[in-house]
Amino acid sequence: MEWIFISLAVGLVALVAIFSIAANRYDGVTVPGHFDFEKYKSQELSRRGLFDKTKWR
Repeated sequence: MEWIFISLAVGLVALVAIFSIAANRYDGVTVPGHFDFEKYKSQELSRRGLFDKTKWR
């Protein structure tokens, strides 16, 4: 009977550890601060030698 409680406790500790590791992991997806998409888009298009056909003329 005690093996049920021990396995529940171990499972709970493992679940908490998995969630804490996942929450603290930084994968660099978000950009801190303000991100100017228009500037980024114009830099990328000019780097590739393309014209921006989406701007209003």
